[in-house]
Amino acid sequence: MRNSMVLCATVLFGSSAMASDLPKQGTDSFTNVWVATSNTIQQGNRTFLSYEIDGVARNDAGGPMFDRFGQRCLGWVETLANEGGSDRGTCTFTDHDGDNIFTTYSGKSDGKGVERGNYEVVGGTGKFTGITGTGDYFQPNIPIKADDKAFRGVVSNKISWKLP
Repeated sequence: MRNSMVLCATVLFGSSAMASDLPKQGTDSFTNVWVATSNTIQQGNRTFLSYEIDGVARNDAGGPMFDRFGQRCLGWVETLANEGGSDRGTCTFTDHDGDNIFTTYSGKSDGKGVERGNYEVVGGTGKFTGITGTGDYFQPNIPIKADDKAFRGVVSNKISWKLP
């Protein structure tokens, strides 16, 4: 019975990459889909927005890095009138085994809903302990509108990483 349950879970959810399955370095493209809760404060022509993102990352090529990882980010955006703004934050990406990859990021928006920025991979846990790397992201059409007024987004990412 237990073997049947493990087989069923593997078929339905896929198997996690083991540390021995991972190459020591690579470059991966992945897409995040997220929803955010936020708080805003207006000060004259400046707007400050803090947010928390929850989402899922999928490796665009189906590789093991950043494929079906949970994503949680905290960040803030400062805008001046409708001239665009700056965005900074930190994310934790969690794989099926509960191992984490930590990143920081910063970006600039153009005031029309498009943002571009950079990542730095600053560490990890479990099989990702000691990971480093850099990358960039592109986020068009923010926010995606919905009836519940929550912010939603889709982000394209490219990261080069290295394990010790």
